[in-house]
Amino acid sequence: MKLIHNFKSPNYNERNSKNVELVIIHYTALKSANDSIRYLCSKKTGVSSHYLISKNGDIYSLVSEKKRAWHAGHSYWDGKKDINSISIGIELDYFPDKINKKYSKKMIISLTNLLNKLVKKYKILPKNILGHSDIAPYRKIDPGINFPWIFFEDKKIAYKVKKLSKKNKYIGLLEKWFLKYGFFSNKKKILFMLDIIGYDISLAKLGKSHFERIIFNYASRFKPYKNNLLNKNNIIYKIQCHFLNIILTKEKK
Repeated sequence: MKLIHNFKSPNYNERNSKNVELVIIHYTALKSANDSIRYLCSKKTGVSSHYLISKNGDIYSLVSEKKRAWHAGHSYWDGKKDINSISIGIELDYFPDKINKKYSKKMIISLTNLLNKLVKKYKILPKNILGHSDIAPYRKIDPGINFPWIFFEDKKIAYKVKKLSKKNKYIGLLEKWFLKYGFFSNKKKILFMLDIIGYDISLAKLGKSHFERIIFNYASRFKPYKNNLLNKNNIIYKIQCHFLNIILTKEKK
């Protein structure tokens, strides 16, 4: 895998942790790779990423993996807030519009190769390959609804939720537990489960718009729908399966 080292960002500092645990995938929302390079390598922006992948599949190394790139911003995952210190940030040269919704094949091939390298090097678990929308669900939507998460799930790179029968005894036990401890509303059940999964639920507790945003981003990532993105029954079922996948295995550390 060839990396391009012609451009370097000044926007980085020292990590506050020796452990790289996460990979965060972003899109640039800029018109071209050249625009993205200029933006990520400008002192004025205060933004950077370790890697940028162009539509043609070129991989630009902008910040050393040893350093703390500034890609995550105000973010949170599974109890951790300084995401920049424990992650590798990858920006994709992608501009969301109504005409061209697909990520290019060359870009996805290069991303696959880069992710395989990082997973092997840092022993990163599939559940820790995340989108910017996972760690900052109230601010960000990238890499968005068009990102092919299912492709990466099938490659066993990204986390895939194992389906359970809707008649599964553990789903029944979970519903009984919710009733016993006063979880009567779907919102309260969903936020409890998303908290265990790793999401920041703080703002979703406070208002409808924030709750809808975190649900939208979860749905964009885990695809609990066919024709209707916000089919509530499908979303609740998917989150139940996700929650039980974690509770019934040793994946949660």
